[in-house]
Amino acid sequence: MSTRADHNTVVVGVDDSPTALNAARWAAYLAGALHTPLLIATAPPHAQTAAQQLADRAHQPQWYDSARETVARTVELVRTCAPELTVGTVLPPGPPARALVELSAHARIVVVGAQTAYGARLLGHITMRVVRHAHCPVGVWRGANGRPISRDKPVAVGIDGTELSIPAIAHGFEIAAALGVPLTAVHCWPSRIAEVGHRLDRGEQERTLLAESLAGWRTDYPDVEVIELPVPGLARSVLDQLADEVQLLVVGSHGHPTATALLFGSTSRDLLHHTACPVLVCRS
Repeated sequence: MSTRADHNTVVVGVDDSPTALNAARWAAYLAGALHTPLLIATAPPHAQTAAQQLADRAHQPQWYDSARETVARTVELVRTCAPELTVGTVLPPGPPARALVELSAHARIVVVGAQTAYGARLLGHITMRVVRHAHCPVGVWRGANGRPISRDKPVAVGIDGTELSIPAIAHGFEIAAALGVPLTAVHCWPSRIAEVGHRLDRGEQERTLLAESLAGWRTDYPDVEVIELPVPGLARSVLDQLADEVQLLVVGSHGHPTATALLFGSTSRDLLHHTACPVLVCRS
């Protein structure tokens, strides 16, 4: 069936690739846990105006037939893993990135597969454009095709101690609560060598900062087990190493002018390109 996205909908963009099907399966898992509908979207690969798209549909071009088959196959897959989930479909006009950004204005979360550039691990322009411009959090599915990520693993959230982390913390707690798994809260700071005659030990200060960042959220989500992980070092390295032990990394999308800020353009971008598990990028 066809429907529209609303602010309680998880939207997933698909094509005919195995990565997109895995992203759809993961999106259905999230939507089911959050008790929200799932909207499956696919768009033409080339730029088209709405009028051109409607004209092409009237003649049922090859792309439109293929898109309907892709959507039908995706719906069938979703039904096998989430039979009770409310599922809608849409074939929006315009190229995929633009279509998903427009849908994101009325969505709770947008999910895309890790579409890559030239078969490399680096993400291609479609995925990156959606992450950069979406109006809601974007989940990028990363993993091994055909090898589902264990649902017993915790969710991890990166915290830099500023207000920029608040959306990531909020979604990290929300998703961990919905999935019934622990939340690993990661906070990093530079590990530098102290000058002669000086002691450089920020550990206690940074642990306090992490605890204060989590305090109110622990009250709001008393059933979520929180694992505090204050670690000296580069955030992207610590989180990338943690990826094998969690089912999702949640990070912010805007920067803070420090070397360890969990910002899009450095930490978040690097995780999207290289990490081994899905990443949820939350706009501030």
